[in-house]
Amino acid sequence: MLIRFFRWLLGYVRFTCTGGFTEGFINGCRNNGINLKNIMQTDGGIIAETRIAQYKSLHKTAFKNGCVVKIQKRCGFPFLLAPVSRRGGLLAGAVYMAVFISLMGGFIWNITVSGNDRITDVKIVDYLAQNGFKTGVRWSSVDKEQLELSVMSDFEEVAWISINKTGSTASVEISETVDKPKMEKNDITNVTAAEDGVITRVIALGGWPEVKEGDAVTRGDLLISGVRESEVDKKNHFAHAHGTVLAQVNGSISLNVARSQTEKTPTHTEKYKKLFLFGLEIPLYLKKDSGSADIGSEKTTLVINDYRLPVGIITETAEYYSESARMLTDGELEALAKSELEKKKNEELKNCEILNENITVEKDDGGCVITDSYSCIRNIAVQTEILFDNQ
Repeated sequence: MLIRFFRWLLGYVRFTCTGGFTEGFINGCRNNGINLKNIMQTDGGIIAETRIAQYKSLHKTAFKNGCVVKIQKRCGFPFLLAPVSRRGGLLAGAVYMAVFISLMGGFIWNITVSGNDRITDVKIVDYLAQNGFKTGVRWSSVDKEQLELSVMSDFEEVAWISINKTGSTASVEISETVDKPKMEKNDITNVTAAEDGVITRVIALGGWPEVKEGDAVTRGDLLISGVRESEVDKKNHFAHAHGTVLAQVNGSISLNVARSQTEKTPTHTEKYKKLFLFGLEIPLYLKKDSGSADIGSEKTTLVINDYRLPVGIITETAEYYSESARMLTDGELEALAKSELEKKKNEELKNCEILNENITVEKDDGGCVITDSYSCIRNIAVQTEILFDNQ
C-alpha cells in the first residue's frame, strides 16, 4: 500500500507497446534500468506501467526493437495539478488556504457550555472572556488548569469543571453542586404593622395574635407576639412569630405629566450587513448617517454537521425616525396621565384588593397632576427580630 501511494504521488503512465520484438523491448528496458510494472500481454503487444521520467527513455529502446509505444493513461498527483500548473495565483491561493486553516486550527473559535442549569451560558462565557479565554485566543496560551480552579473558586454552584478542545471548539463541561436543604428558622421574632390601618383578618402561623378584626393600628404596633407568659407555669415562652395580617389602609399615588411630549415619527428602514470571519467583523458596505435610529442585529452562523463555524453574516436593521415636540390637547393629556397612573398602580398595588378610589386631574398650560386616593386591603405584617439584653 505504501509503495502504491508513493507511485501515485510521483506519477506514472500506462502505455501500450505494439509491433516488432516486444520480448527484446522488455529485456532492453531492464538492461537500461527502466523499471516496468504490471506487464500484461495483448493480441498486438503488451501493456505496462512506468514512472514519468523513465517513459521518456522508452522510445529509443522501442525503436531498436521495431516497436511503437503509446500512452494509454496518465495517473498520479502531478497530472492532477496539470490543469492549474499554469495558474500560479490559484495554486498559491490553495497553498495559502491550507497553511491558513492549519494555523487557525490552533486557535479557539467556538465555545460551548454543557451541564449547567443554575448558571447561564452567557455568565460562564463572559467570566472566561474576562480571564483571557475567548474566541480568537491561541489554545496553547491558556493555562487550562488554573482557569478551571478559578471558576470553581468564584462560583459556588460549580462543583467540577473541565475544559477540552475539539478541533477549534472549546467544550466547557460543568457539574453543579447540590443545594443544601434549607433549615427552618428558629429566630424569636414579633410581627409589627408596616403602616396605619384597620385590621380585617389575622392569620398567625407562629406566635400569639395581639390584634383582632376591627382594631385600628398605627405603624410599628405589635400584631403577632413572639413572647407569651404562661399562666400555668408562670414562665415566658418564645416563638418565631410569622403570618399574614390583612388591613384596610388608605393611600394615594400622584404623578406629574408634561403637556409637551416628544414624538417619534418613523421615516425609513435600512439594513446593513457585515461579514464576521474568525472574530473579525468586515463591513460589506458603509453606513449612511441618516439621523437617529433604533438598531437591532441578527447573527447568522455557518453550521456544518451541527458544528458552528466562526464564519457568518451579521445583519443590522436600523429603523430611522425623526423627533418632534407636540403640545397635547386636554383630552390627550388626561388620557396619557391615566395610562401612566395605571402602570404605577400595577406596580404598587398588584397584591391589593382595591375597595374604592377617587381620581382627580388638575390641568394647566404646562401639564397636569393626576392623583389617585384609594382605600384597599393588603398585608401590613412585617417581621422584626426580638433582641434580648444579656446583662
